[in-house]
Amino acid sequence: MKIIKTLVILFIITPMFVFSQTANQHQLDSLYNLYIGLRTGTHLLQGQVATSAAIKQGGHIKCGLGLSNRLRLNFNSFSPEQQEELKKILARPILDTSFVTPSGKFRIHYDTSGTDKPGYSITDLAIAFDSTYNFQVTFLGYPEPPTDNNEGGDNLYDIYILNLGILYGETDFEKEITPGSNKYITYILMDNDFIGYFTEGIDGARVTAAHEFHHAIQVGDYIWRVDDLYFYELTSTAFEEIIYPSINDYLQYLPSYFNNTQVSFAATRGYDFAIWNLYLNATFGTEIIKRQWELMPNNKAVNAINASLVENSSTFSKSLKEFGIWTYFTNHRSISGEYFIDAADFPIAKPVSTISFTSTVDTVNLNSKALSNNFLRFANATDTIDVIISNTDVQSGADDLGKNFSAQYIFSRSSFTGANKLNDNYYSKLNVTNPGIWQLSEFVNGQLVVTTTPPAKAAGNFAYPNPFNYKSGALIYLPVSTGNPTTATLNIYSTSLNLMYSDSENVVNINGKNFVMWNGRQTNNNRLPTGVYIYVTKVGDDILKGKLVILNE
Repeated sequence: MKIIKTLVILFIITPMFVFSQTANQHQLDSLYNLYIGLRTGTHLLQGQVATSAAIKQGGHIKCGLGLSNRLRLNFNSFSPEQQEELKKILARPILDTSFVTPSGKFRIHYDTSGTDKPGYSITDLAIAFDSTYNFQVTFLGYPEPPTDNNEGGDNLYDIYILNLGILYGETDFEKEITPGSNKYITYILMDNDFIGYFTEGIDGARVTAAHEFHHAIQVGDYIWRVDDLYFYELTSTAFEEIIYPSINDYLQYLPSYFNNTQVSFAATRGYDFAIWNLYLNATFGTEIIKRQWELMPNNKAVNAINASLVENSSTFSKSLKEFGIWTYFTNHRSISGEYFIDAADFPIAKPVSTISFTSTVDTVNLNSKALSNNFLRFANATDTIDVIISNTDVQSGADDLGKNFSAQYIFSRSSFTGANKLNDNYYSKLNVTNPGIWQLSEFVNGQLVVTTTPPAKAAGNFAYPNPFNYKSGALIYLPVSTGNPTTATLNIYSTSLNLMYSDSENVVNINGKNFVMWNGRQTNNNRLPTGVYIYVTKVGDDILKGKLVILNE
């Protein structure tokens, strides 16, 4: 007897803090109290006391860019008492000593005694700023931040070292370059010791230099748009890891995303979503990130990202799905040399629901947000099936974060009309009203299953896709002789006829043609080097063979 179990899941966005172009008095008071609490070290977020254990654990707001400059731009809306406090805390600092870094690009200001005295090597900090300048400006070609017309004593870019409470640093607006440009002359504040932070001492200072200097470029050369604050933070946090890959301060923020992957792209915290740019950097190179900032002045961040992907012969839909697969293979599921470099140190993505399936059919109805990856899990005593349902609606992701999209996922032990075969035991189907904005990734016992279907025109006598690239996350379909075989022997040889893989595989029939599916790996599960390979499928005395190009980039 068929038993249908329906589980309704509603995804709710609960952002860390809501930023918008306009704010009421209550929101401004909340901004004020949050910033003062961070600068004085009294609380992490509203309602969270800044205990030493909580600070060391990390994950709180690290950068004052959004808070401090929102206060500046709304200064006249605060009470006289608040304005007096803000004048003191937001003013350009006056410190007793300064020096110019070896590159001649920065002037670092600090006190030689007192509560603001640096607790790490100023020489090492100078090297860090010069290094991040060389990487971001000289090597990658970003423009320099605008000069400050001698406000810090000369036209060099100014760095001030202060006790910032529990903030790592902040990039502060001083003057809009031209009225209405939304571009600002800035200077940078750095914490003076990073003691008790997730990353302490000079390493904390190094990643903060990389982070804040990119903010200076963002708001000085491109645009300041508070509604896209998450994109400013995810980019700067990603540059910490790109420039200093051994420090890994970004790891402290990952639980926030991995526990809530169903959140809409633009509703992330930014810090926790830096891995999106790490994925893009690994897949397309750093130039795509720079291109997004070039597009930002005339586009919301989501639209700028989409345009840059199209320019790179990809789509947001394809990339968000692939990103979801990358976030699946983490922690104990990580594969050495694949996906994120630090994947073994990442959390495991938390499913929005885990369903213990004992019935014939389970049906999950969900409401998802635009540009989100929604994880489901089905488990019994022997098998675990993980599912990522990707909503890839770009327009709503840019303009309507609150919009809900309905989807129904059917998971079954037996085949039914329109079902996708996961293996001989399980079948599934995604029912949606607009299939064009959805992508589906499914895993049986940790193995990615079919993600690419051969086109109807495939004659059944060649491999697909060919060439095959491991980056696609797809399986390779290899032709099998006609008839109704259930299994076939698959052998893969190098051009020198060394046997690279051999096993018996299940035969699937798609569009009236027989195939076996292979993940492109050797018998020992290692990837193959880039090259040409010979495949041979055998059913009884019937043999098909051909050539396959594999790209291991």
